[in-house]
Amino acid sequence: MEIVDRLAVFPTTSSQLSVKCRLTCARRGRDLLEKKVDGLSIRFRAILSRLLETKPRLGEVMRDAAFSLAEVNFVTGGINELVLQTVDTASTRIQSRQEIIGGVRLRIYEPLRAGSDPFELAGLARGGQQVAKLKKNYGKAIELLVELASLQHNFLILDRVIKTTKRRVNALRHIIIPRLERTLVYVATELDEYEREEFYRLKKVREQKMKREGRNPVSLHRTAQDANSIFGDADEDLLF
Repeated sequence: MEIVDRLAVFPTTSSQLSVKCRLTCARRGRDLLEKKVDGLSIRFRAILSRLLETKPRLGEVMRDAAFSLAEVNFVTGGINELVLQTVDTASTRIQSRQEIIGGVRLRIYEPLRAGSDPFELAGLARGGQQVAKLKKNYGKAIELLVELASLQHNFLILDRVIKTTKRRVNALRHIIIPRLERTLVYVATELDEYEREEFYRLKKVREQKMKREGRNPVSLHRTAQDANSIFGDADEDLLF
């Protein structure tokens, strides 16, 4: 049994209009989704290039921060536990904001300096320069980690959305739209066949009616042609 890849619709004028409307909407949706993919791909490539630039710096920044902590421990003999326990609030917090691109919500994380420095008086006895360098290096490390977290999070979201949207575009282009087009061709063909059958049926009914009335359809046709030729001939002009 032959399997036809089209919609199971009854070939009528209303179904033809419905399939045409669905086909128009499918083509419009495909175009809109393609534009969405293009817009998201531009932002995706920008995030990817930023990730490629930032990730190599992470090793250097974390290495400098670790060396700074080793220097502070060597010079000062280690940070006093009493000083560490006095810290009750974080000096650096993370704030987030949303950015909508093509209907996709992206979260942008940014470090926020809040409150005073809890280690402001650390290093007065000795190692003040090393402590200042330590705070600076770890500040850079925190900012870089927050930026990387934001980029990585948005990278994963855009990657998932772009793949899903591309699958929808491919489904519309290669499955739904061709199926609707084949359905439309089928309905148009069936409607034409119905019109030919109706014309042939009316012709036969007319012939049967004329036979019952005792008239020959061929002679009637010839009589009509003769009448048209008689009334259609123009007389020559007479000169008086």
